[in-house]
Amino acid sequence: MPETVLYEKQDNIAVITLNRPSALNAINRQLRRELAEVILQFDGDDEAYVAILTGAGRAFCSGRDLKERAADNAQGRQARASDSMAPDRPYMWPQTWKPLIAAINGFALAGGWSIAQMCDLRVAADSAQLGISETKWSLLPPFGTILPRMVPLSAVLELVMTAQPISAQRAYDIGFVNKVVPADDLMAEALTMARQISENAPLAVRYFKELAYRGLNMSTQDISALAYHMYDQLLQTEDSKEGPKAFAEKRKPQWKAR
Repeated sequence: MPETVLYEKQDNIAVITLNRPSALNAINRQLRRELAEVILQFDGDDEAYVAILTGAGRAFCSGRDLKERAADNAQGRQARASDSMAPDRPYMWPQTWKPLIAAINGFALAGGWSIAQMCDLRVAADSAQLGISETKWSLLPPFGTILPRMVPLSAVLELVMTAQPISAQRAYDIGFVNKVVPADDLMAEALTMARQISENAPLAVRYFKELAYRGLNMSTQDISALAYHMYDQLLQTEDSKEGPKAFAEKRKPQWKAR
């Protein structure tokens, strides 16, 4: 069976590609399973510091494969919320503290929006269309419940209630997308951002990502205590000794991610 998710490497950068172009990279059971497996592969790859996630063809991801869902319904298979998301959280893949960049090359709708949302940074082609279309088909977007942490609640309600896609520029204006670039420049821009990240100390980047996300649900006192605890851990690593040494010797640091 053809792979629905591809994994490639360019130096310390992984490129993950959703690979069902004929179905606009819609999320069927195989793609969902393989995407989780590839994220685990990336997380365990000591030579991969950052990943870019994009789609093959003219779509980033068009969301849940509703043809598969319709076939399941016809066969009497009762759909459950956990078919689309993990039962304990509105995510489709295991947690990784390594940075993820979404390179949104085309349609990012419903579950496609969710995949972009699960990434840490988002670069979109100026021709991309993004939307949360579940209510159009009597479905719910569980990921939408945490989206107000990222963009204004009024924008989330508009997206969900109207189920209409918005332009990449509009997604930038509400703060969901970090950059909008010409379509031909999308991967070059994403790779530039990935290289900038990969040049920094990988453990410091991962520690801060973890702190940033954990801090969303913590009091100021608790996140401060966790930050000092994790900083003490980081200062015991080889890389935290290599950084000041490289600065003093006026050379580029040689990171080991340990």
